[in-house]
Amino acid sequence: MTLPTPELDRFDIISPEARADIHGLYRTMRAAGPVHRFTDPFSGRPAWIVLRLPSCVEILRDTTTFIRDKSALPGAKPPGPQPRGVELLVNSMVHRDPPEHTRLRRLVNRAFSTRIVESLRERVGTIVQELLDELEPRDEFDFVQDFAAPVPIRLLCEMLGVPKSVEPELDGWGVDVISDSMPRMLGAINGLRDLINPYIDALEKKPAETLLSHLVHARTDNGERLSRVELHSMTLLLFLAGHETTVNLLSNSLLAITQDDALRAELLAEPKLFADHLEETLRYDGPADLASVRYVSRPVEVDGYSFEVGDPVFVSLLAANRDPDVFPDPERFDLRRTNRDHIAFGAGVHSCLGSRLARMEALEALKGLFARRPGLTLAVPTSELRWKPSRMMHGLAALPVRGR
Repeated sequence: MTLPTPELDRFDIISPEARADIHGLYRTMRAAGPVHRFTDPFSGRPAWIVLRLPSCVEILRDTTTFIRDKSALPGAKPPGPQPRGVELLVNSMVHRDPPEHTRLRRLVNRAFSTRIVESLRERVGTIVQELLDELEPRDEFDFVQDFAAPVPIRLLCEMLGVPKSVEPELDGWGVDVISDSMPRMLGAINGLRDLINPYIDALEKKPAETLLSHLVHARTDNGERLSRVELHSMTLLLFLAGHETTVNLLSNSLLAITQDDALRAELLAEPKLFADHLEETLRYDGPADLASVRYVSRPVEVDGYSFEVGDPVFVSLLAANRDPDVFPDPERFDLRRTNRDHIAFGAGVHSCLGSRLARMEALEALKGLFARRPGLTLAVPTSELRWKPSRMMHGLAALPVRGR
């Protein structure tokens, strides 16, 4: 039986108030039904949001019915003039479907292989110790700004071959590029493009042993090079995959530890459990919420609701990872949970390419942090914590901590 279309915007999932208790909101929404509708702030159009894990996985994996490239829809019209920077979004491999997506992903996958990630582990450990040395005189600091953000930014600068002096700019863009404000997002995108362009020009003439150089000189299967727009889009994607995911995973992980003395004691007594802790954090309070929008290419039914051609569809990774039909007692943080089949990094061909790197960075960062500061605690009540203004990513804007 086809169910009636849900009321538009019955639930607010966009406002700062909603993001402050998004898990509580998703519990309420789930009780009312597995599928809802909201007004997408970017397009201004009604969009679907899906909450059940099995349905979310199906949508993420079905690249024929749920496509990323809106221009491939039946009867799609060419877009009109767009603000500068939009072309980097639409030309990103995140917005491409197979086989074009396959061609682009194959080029960048090598940068995040197990071998490459393992080769960076020692360097991450060194960066962590450098940051902790810098923080040594301070009993209190902002974990997000002073530790979680610099770890991936410093590594990313080295991977791309850009100087350490640009770290402050990259840090600011990291927040803006995932905001729900299009002007802020485009400002960050264009800032990153303008920053990286001279380095691309230099690498065209003189290759180097950097990730950016590899992309500049990479060849597609038919021998073609990436276009300049594709290079800019790839750099933007690497920035997102290698930065924001790690920052949020670190801050969400530390928040869980500071809320549970027994958990802290277990981790300190047995540091190898930090890997399990991170995996449960990914399920319980992952670094991303809504996966990138999909468009319905043919009429389809999801959990009893009829989706029409062209409908925008979002899946909530946070809601899916607390699906009570999949995870027993999903609202409880369980370090020894046996079912870890979460989708914190997505699923299917568009799953996060930086997931392996994010796990490694977060693991080394947390182990190094608690080896030096095992007594670290929150410096403010949890009621004062604020979350980043984004429906896509899920992380704290700041996390004041104190102690050693």
